[in-house]
Amino acid sequence: MDRIAKYILKPFVLFICFYLVSCATITVNVYFPAEEVRDAYSSLEEEFLEQDGEDASNSEQTPESQTVQPTPKPQSRNVYPDGPAVSETKVVVIKREISLDFSNYAWAQGNISEQIAQKIRAMPEVINAYKSRAKRKNIINSLLSQKKVVEGSQGLLVKKGSLTASETKAFNAENVDRKTIIQGMARAIVEINNLDPTPENINKVLPEAARQFASVRRSER
Repeated sequence: MDRIAKYILKPFVLFICFYLVSCATITVNVYFPAEEVRDAYSSLEEEFLEQDGEDASNSEQTPESQTVQPTPKPQSRNVYPDGPAVSETKVVVIKREISLDFSNYAWAQGNISEQIAQKIRAMPEVINAYKSRAKRKNIINSLLSQKKVVEGSQGLLVKKGSLTASETKAFNAENVDRKTIIQGMARAIVEINNLDPTPENINKVLPEAARQFASVRRSER
């Protein structure tokens, strides 16, 4: 009788174990290098917004003045350690079927902020968002100077005064582009942690990506 019970219970126990494992989730620390993310944001803003603005100004200058090239700014002198240079970390709960390949991708590559920027440069929708922002930079700066809008804590503009129809159009378009940029940054952070860029994983990182974008925008005001 005990032998029969053993044969009956064994498959049942195996089934329970398999069920518990299949339902389990794995908690993974996602390194969020806040300082390097801010550096990447600043670098991309300078590359696609400031440079475009300079090109527009240069088009109105004389040929003599156009030949004078601005002195390039030195690259970041940050020294990156062998391990993650983390200012802040986030925890992402991922499904068990996601591959956990932690080969320290970003940390092994040296300049983390440049690695992040390179990933974003490979996202056409994000680059188009930067270029669109460059075209409306003057009107957005004017709205900020007049206090009609302010920089919000989540990286988006917040309306504080009445706007004309054209100002409203620029305001809405600016926030759409900013959302695209922040989404791209969240994706880049997920990827440098060697996680699949699923909507679930990206959304976990998104609030911090937005907060760092807001920090950069506010520091420039």
